[in-house]
Amino acid sequence: MVAAQTPVKETITVNQVVSENSQQTVVRGTFMIPDPKPDVEQIISTDKTASVKKTRLLPDKVVVDGTLTLQIVYVAFEPAQSVHHMHAQVPFTAYVDLPGALPGMDVKVDVAVEDVKLNPSSRDVRQYDVIAVLDVSAKVTETQDVEVLTQAPDNMNANYDVIHIDDVVGRESSQVIVSEDFDEPDEKPEPAKILDVDSTVMVTDTRIVADKVIIDGELTLQIMYVGAVPEQSVHDMHKTIKFTAFVEVPGANPEMDVVVDAVVEDCDVEIKGDPFFSASCVVRLDARVTEPRDVRVVTECVGATVKTIELNVEHVIGEDSSQVVVRETFETPEPKPCPEKVLNVSIEEVKITEKKIIKDKVISKGYVDVKIVYVSAKPDQAVHAMHQRLNFRTFVEIKGAVNGMDMNVKPAVEYINAEAQDCDVNIEAVIKVRVRVTETMRRSVCAELVEEEVECPVGQVIDYTIKSGDTLFNLAQRYGTTVNMILAENPGINANNLQVGQVIKIPCGAMG
Repeated sequence: MVAAQTPVKETITVNQVVSENSQQTVVRGTFMIPDPKPDVEQIISTDKTASVKKTRLLPDKVVVDGTLTLQIVYVAFEPAQSVHHMHAQVPFTAYVDLPGALPGMDVKVDVAVEDVKLNPSSRDVRQYDVIAVLDVSAKVTETQDVEVLTQAPDNMNANYDVIHIDDVVGRESSQVIVSEDFDEPDEKPEPAKILDVDSTVMVTDTRIVADKVIIDGELTLQIMYVGAVPEQSVHDMHKTIKFTAFVEVPGANPEMDVVVDAVVEDCDVEIKGDPFFSASCVVRLDARVTEPRDVRVVTECVGATVKTIELNVEHVIGEDSSQVVVRETFETPEPKPCPEKVLNVSIEEVKITEKKIIKDKVISKGYVDVKIVYVSAKPDQAVHAMHQRLNFRTFVEIKGAVNGMDMNVKPAVEYINAEAQDCDVNIEAVIKVRVRVTETMRRSVCAELVEEEVECPVGQVIDYTIKSGDTLFNLAQRYGTTVNMILAENPGINANNLQVGQVIKIPCGAMG
């Protein structure tokens, strides 16, 4: 690197961490054994996950609405003691104190289930009470342009460091209308009047093409309505609408990273006729595209006065990926006919259900939901569809990763194929899991050098170091002397070719 005669500054766009904190919360709820499942004699296992549905950032606090999902395997209370599976969902609301947080900032929330207890209710043998302990962690950031010193003058003794940051390439927003007409579930009565609609949105996948972010999402509606039946009973139903939208972000390319926040701004559901419901919702999508960068910054200039700035950013510990091959054989579920030929395999959802860091390694578990379209082996050669879930587990080595750091785990299906064999379907999938580990780094760096006025007592001669923009004329004015007197103290000096860093002598006169 060529030594600089003048300081070099650079503006970087970073996500400054305003505040981060975690808090434990106890969730209590109930669920009923769904009909026609038999009563429970003994629970064998319980898989638990928690998902965030909505966050509300208030001054110094974030409020989190989410869902605790339980996958329960149990032995039935019946002579055959058959094994059954059911799932239950318990809504929860929690909050995390975040000093300095303000509405409009960015917030990231993670929820981990630390413990769950299921107890049969004393009021109903088919009801269970749920007590769960959740760890809710939140981090609030704000995008800022920060000017830092990347090169000190060569005549100064400077210390340098390299920081690994996410440089913000662009941040853009877009609105999309998500709409669909649909009927009530078969077991529910037709609607007469809508009482309430609760809407949430979730981003299920993102990908970047040139100058654009493609977003897949799900809008979930919870509708409470009065049934068009004589007793005018009240009913509740859920509807999930899948959508794909995009946000234009100039400068974005597929090698970059993106974070998308989605929020429902307005949602209207009406009773239409046939189909009975018509939904139209406005969803705002905020996309932030970043690119990992190594920035060499000045941390100290010995013998100089500097203005410093506190960087409080996510420091990239490391990122890497691994591939896992999943091969499974599924029996065609009853009453579906056996397959003769698979026509198509499509991906419905790819999700990480569990992730954790051990030293230098990130371990993750997840699943891939697939839809298989096939030709029946029966004489009518009818086309049928079946749904299956592929579970996977893998790890990615990240040097320097330790428990407690932040991690982003993103799965993607790179290859999938299915073939029919007798009454089974053989599926093979290649899943790529990309992992990124970060931690909040607090570092004081130099923003600029502060020029100090050199003291020049009358009648003395001082040593002065030439800085950018100095001329003998303005130096003479500053120190109460003349150009000729400065030239007399510095034989051989070229007044028209002063060099930054050059040391000259200046006679001090009376100022003013």
